[in-house]
Amino acid sequence: MLPAMRCTGFIAVMVSVMVCAALGAAGCAHGDDHGGPGGVDASVVDAGSPGTGDAGGACDGLPCDAIYVAPTGADGAAGTKDAPIKTIAAAITAAAAATPAKAVFVQAGAYAEAVHMHPGVTIYGGFDASWTRADTATTEITAASPAVTFDAITTPTALDHVTVKTTDAVQRGTSSIAVLVTGSMMVELRGVTLLPGAGATGSDGSTGGTGGIGIAGAIGAKGVEHSDSFGCDNNPLPVGGGGGGSSCGRDGGAGGNPGIGDGTVGIGATGALGVGGTSGGPGGATTRPGTAGGNGANGVAGAPGSGGAEAGELAGAIYMPAAGGLGAAGGNANGGGGGGGGGGGSNLCDSSGSSGGGGGGGGCGGGPGTAGGGGGGSFGLVAVGSSVAVKGSKITAGSGGAGGRGGDGGTGGGGGAGGLGGPYGGSGDQDDGGNGAGGGRGGDGGLGGAGGGGGGGPSAATVCVGAATITIPQTTLAGGTGGAGGVSSGNPGAPGLSTRTIGCAFF
Repeated sequence: MLPAMRCTGFIAVMVSVMVCAALGAAGCAHGDDHGGPGGVDASVVDAGSPGTGDAGGACDGLPCDAIYVAPTGADGAAGTKDAPIKTIAAAITAAAAATPAKAVFVQAGAYAEAVHMHPGVTIYGGFDASWTRADTATTEITAASPAVTFDAITTPTALDHVTVKTTDAVQRGTSSIAVLVTGSMMVELRGVTLLPGAGATGSDGSTGGTGGIGIAGAIGAKGVEHSDSFGCDNNPLPVGGGGGGSSCGRDGGAGGNPGIGDGTVGIGATGALGVGGTSGGPGGATTRPGTAGGNGANGVAGAPGSGGAEAGELAGAIYMPAAGGLGAAGGNANGGGGGGGGGGGSNLCDSSGSSGGGGGGGGCGGGPGTAGGGGGGSFGLVAVGSSVAVKGSKITAGSGGAGGRGGDGGTGGGGGAGGLGGPYGGSGDQDDGGNGAGGGRGGDGGLGGAGGGGGGGPSAATVCVGAATITIPQTTLAGGTGGAGGVSSGNPGAPGLSTRTIGCAFF
């Protein structure tokens, strides 16, 4: 093994480059690696195999004055190579307590913890058990979103040769973000792999309520004699049956009163209008029956809500999914018209006809279906008001969450039946008076409009919010699969966007 080299000056750099080229050492220093964040020259980190000496403040090629992390370590340990710390979070705390802040070196392994970066503390991963940096040594941070956070950092700070994964989002409509940078500058991601998990499915909409039913109209009353002449009965005159009620105020019209005898009041009265303007039936002429009331018109169906878009909006670091639109309530039906009263009789005793039946109440419209929620997004790097350099890295977004199903519209309430016309009162009472007619049926309430399906969650490698910039030299960005749009019996949601970036202009 060659000793690790900290190359300075043109000749030393050329020698180092020639040695690296001859050996094909993948971890050798690059021209932009010197003076890396965290106070550590990146050429020491990238020199490859441990050296034989500790000259220049190096311990087998790595800085002695640093914090070391290994899966076999303990958080109460000193943090040296021989007594490493177990978790990256504890190592950052120890490194930040020093003045100036120290660098953190992390062996390969799976670290199931969320990491909050500290100003000036750079994390270097990719070391095997002998503290040799190798392509086969993967330092992996896995946590719920966001797995790594840079917040309010204004001094050089970096994440170097680390794989960052986030678990799939669970709560409906939430997103998965691998690395979140807010209000920061001089942040670098070098040789990293970012693999965000899948966004969560959006919430389903609910079915609208069923509209109230119309109440049936009342039956008309039978005909009677209405005379105080000798041998006649002077009975109270029948009145038309009452119109049926409706919880949404679409009552049916009352039935018409009957005519009396063959005089000037011999013609039966026209039934009353149902609410909404449904006509009542005309009354009958002397000895003739009345005419039935009109049936109420049905309510119109409510309009469906709009489908959710292919991407929602970011409010700071919070992604607001693209929900569908609320459906409209179904229209209320009209009440039935009252039936016309029967005409009066032509014989003695001023016989009346029977009265008309009341119109049925109109049914109420069904309630609107609520919208499906938008699916959560899958985002590799989200920068909010920050400046980030991503070098020699790979960011691959996961799958966006499916949009939620739009709720169906509620069924409209059925209309009430019209009341029957009054029955014949008999030859000794009604005599030859006409029968009243039945009231019209109330209309059925309209079907509520379905809620729109939620938009599928987007899948984007990078997202910029506000005054954020990202540079990406030698970096590969790939969007994953956008979430499926939410289904709906009205308007489905759009499939989620799949893209390299949302809102970023690369420099």
